[in-house]
Amino acid sequence: MAYALSAVLAGHETDVKAVLAVSNDELATASRDHTVMCWKRADKTDFLPEGQFRGHSHYVNALTYLKSTAEHPNGLFVSGGSDKTIQVFDAKHPTEPLYTLVGHAQNVCALTTTPQGDILSGSWDFTAKLWRNWECVATVEHQHSVWAVLGLADGTFLTGETKQTWALRPISPVLSSSIAGSADKSIKRWQGEKCLQTYAGHTDAVRGLAVLSDSSFVSCSNDGTLRIWSLQGECLNELNGHTSFIYSVSVSSSGEIASCGEDRSVRVWKGSHCVQTLFHPCPSVWSVTYLPNGDLLSGASDGFGRVFTRSQERLAVAEIQKAYEDSLASQSIPSNQVGDVDKSKLPGIEALDRPGQKEGQVIMVNIGGSVEAHQWNGSEGKWHKIGEVVDAVGNQRKKQFQGQDYDFVFDVDMGDGVPPLQLPYNASENPYKAAQDFIWRNELPQAYLEQIADFITKNAGITTIGPESANYQDPFTGASRYVPGGAGARSTSLAPKSRSHAPATNGASKSLIPNTGYTLFKGANLAAISGKILQLNRDLEQSPENRAVALTVEEASVLEQTVKSLETPSKFRDTFSQRQFDVVAKVALQWPATERFPGIDVLRLAILHAPKTPVLDNIPKFLDAMAQLGNHPISATPKVFETNAMLTMRFLTNLFATEEGQSSLWNQRQEILDLVKNIRVTGDNKNLSVALVTVLLNFATLTNTRSDDAFRVELLVVVIELLKRQSDAETCLRGLVGLGTLIYKSTEGKQAAQLMELDAVLEMKTTTPDIMQAVKEIKKLLVEA
Repeated sequence: MAYALSAVLAGHETDVKAVLAVSNDELATASRDHTVMCWKRADKTDFLPEGQFRGHSHYVNALTYLKSTAEHPNGLFVSGGSDKTIQVFDAKHPTEPLYTLVGHAQNVCALTTTPQGDILSGSWDFTAKLWRNWECVATVEHQHSVWAVLGLADGTFLTGETKQTWALRPISPVLSSSIAGSADKSIKRWQGEKCLQTYAGHTDAVRGLAVLSDSSFVSCSNDGTLRIWSLQGECLNELNGHTSFIYSVSVSSSGEIASCGEDRSVRVWKGSHCVQTLFHPCPSVWSVTYLPNGDLLSGASDGFGRVFTRSQERLAVAEIQKAYEDSLASQSIPSNQVGDVDKSKLPGIEALDRPGQKEGQVIMVNIGGSVEAHQWNGSEGKWHKIGEVVDAVGNQRKKQFQGQDYDFVFDVDMGDGVPPLQLPYNASENPYKAAQDFIWRNELPQAYLEQIADFITKNAGITTIGPESANYQDPFTGASRYVPGGAGARSTSLAPKSRSHAPATNGASKSLIPNTGYTLFKGANLAAISGKILQLNRDLEQSPENRAVALTVEEASVLEQTVKSLETPSKFRDTFSQRQFDVVAKVALQWPATERFPGIDVLRLAILHAPKTPVLDNIPKFLDAMAQLGNHPISATPKVFETNAMLTMRFLTNLFATEEGQSSLWNQRQEILDLVKNIRVTGDNKNLSVALVTVLLNFATLTNTRSDDAFRVELLVVVIELLKRQSDAETCLRGLVGLGTLIYKSTEGKQAAQLMELDAVLEMKTTTPDIMQAVKEIKKLLVEA
């Protein structure tokens, strides 16, 4: 008999990220709604909530179980979440945590227990920790995070170097080694600190591992495949069938494999064949596990846990089964999930009169001009509609980004008055790959990978089940469209940055101090900048008091051509003229303060791509204009000043890109430092704080190539004062690296630093591996003084 729905666990408000089967009658689910729910079987086809644990303050992403003992006869659930904690609570009375394990500095995203009753945790803080008697007894540090780990029966473990820790599994007691799966596509087997074996074969990140036998295991990956390995390193089999990322894998007592992923499905495998596909009425199936009786439990992005069974007596009642089938049938499946669809070549409704070739087979049929997906149910001998295929992207709707065609080019709102960045995406590529490319291209914090990928899948239609929303949704602000400088916009910490040798933000493996390169701001949405300037210009033309500074028709044309030419930097470098600069400067320096920001942004890009232009000769004028704006009574419009100040700092930052710009900045260093001193960051305007500290970081780097100890000390004071007021991780990291760079091999700098109160700076509230690394290096430099 094939698997069919047995029960639905309804109680969570959002995604179920982890599932656990204590027994056939006791289950648990963890969710992004910050809770863990415990479920007790009420009858053969129903589970009821037995309790809900609310001890986490953020997403709960991992779940495991400690068996009952004399001290804890009910057993203990162990959960880990984005609040960086591990909570331990009674399985029968999950009201308050009995123990809270603190030690991780980032999201705890993977948990398991060893046969001895120890807890093994993995985190984005680049560590895995072994906990015994509620205390951490071992910490393994890495240059990156880890995606999958297998622990030993004796409690020892090691992990491989990766980018995020997502899955941990204990291996068979007879195995005397550990297995680590990683985002660098490899799996490693370790004995102590010695790597015994590397398993290479996956073409994308490894997401999960499970033991098949005493001598083999199975892995799943973002490449859409599962691989079966011998411990000796041979890939015994490759299982293909999923059409997107595979998030979780589980093995039954009989050796059957279940996997789930981003293609709406749980797939069941025997040998090398997928024997059944269980589609879900939602985009993502995050987790799957076997119950002891062979039933399956899944957790999905629609907030439900679901139990599937092969037992006739445990099948869901007819009403629930029909509601589930109707829910599946009503789904819209984007065509990019099933490949190119040519309606003219699809069979008609008569295809449903022919039996399927295998259990779970999916076919598409053209019924009245609509493309429907149907799945074969062998036990019932009929086809079930599982959704209607919609055209996610049409060939005539291609968009261009940097000269290439894409299915989508999204505008990503970066905050107050900041032109959005463009995020290109093709329906055929992995959302996580597109998200990672976007992060690298714009040098955004790595922590936003999943948020950006989630945004892509939602806005591209690949995870939007049901009719696509007519409203565009921005991933960071939640806004439906980008409004530069709008009152409703929110600032974010996603300040784009581009660096040659700037401090790393995804690991503390290399020395951060001294900084030897310059951090730049390269990202921009040119079409949005140009459109905003022209829109503001039309408003000025209608304003009697501002009409005189509005661009003429000829100037508007020059402005459009200037911004357009920035699409090809090499051409812009050779053609940027005095006339073009005059027009841009008119917007940046003469327009009312509330409308200047897009002009400043064009200058930021112009100086990056055409350093030998009139921009360099006009820096004093530019600084004077900014200083005058700062002297205005701005209490009523602080956001206007902060937006212009932030973009001015980004403009100054990009001047560091060339030797000519560096010389000009050095000649104006005192004026610039005075300007920086007068800028105060209000609230949590991270865009401004990051831009401000980046100017200081670049000046610290430049100062190490010049001779001016008095300026070095003054700059050091400004950096320390800024750090005392900030807690944002990116701001703190850049400030600390700047501080360390200023005292590196400088007796005067070290002496000045020792006279200041550095304790408040070196004991930052925001701690990441990079920040801890920078603090460590600074303390070492001070000891050497």
